[in-house]
Amino acid sequence: MPAYFSLIMEYSRAELDFDNMKELTAYIKHAGLEFKNGAYHAENDTIEDIMDWNQKKLEEDFELGYDEDSSNDYKQMCFNYGGFSEVRGFIMNEEPIRGEYTFTLLIPQEEVHVEGDTYKKEAVEKLKALAAKLWILPKTRTVQTELELGEGIVPEMDIKEGAEPSACPFAIVSEKQFGRMDTADYTAEHIEYGGVILTPNRVKLV
Repeated sequence: MPAYFSLIMEYSRAELDFDNMKELTAYIKHAGLEFKNGAYHAENDTIEDIMDWNQKKLEEDFELGYDEDSSNDYKQMCFNYGGFSEVRGFIMNEEPIRGEYTFTLLIPQEEVHVEGDTYKKEAVEKLKALAAKLWILPKTRTVQTELELGEGIVPEMDIKEGAEPSACPFAIVSEKQFGRMDTADYTAEHIEYGGVILTPNRVKLV
């Protein structure tokens, strides 16, 4: 399997209600992610089937057991977007910390990352546009990015205390969080709905 780049949206379980996945589906479509098919055990499911399943799992606060069959897990989906060869989306419950869940998009890393802090400009611009549209979903706490073998995203509550978000090569935080951060090492782009795209100054786009 190739290494993957991750674009990760963070949500709080405290805001979980009966239609979270329907809302997410609407914003996925608005962002330009074209549903292609389900993945693994969901190949023949529609996006509505998959999100209904995932909604029920979230309401049950489900986490796959170590010896449990993966067919019981949250269902994954594949999309077409921006000419990338693969875009796969999935839900992770109780991540990055207890009381939260995430929606992650995986893309082959070689299509985004060159080496070190150098990234492909065209790919990054497409992903920034996607992330800015997904940020519009009111329940989104942060949008963070990481490379394969990264240490995971940083919970919003830690960012409140001064921790830096995972930005490989960018992250989106709220204007409120931005005001609390030491931003000397970032380039900031203020976007709609109270968001700020942060790009570390060390990042190079080619």
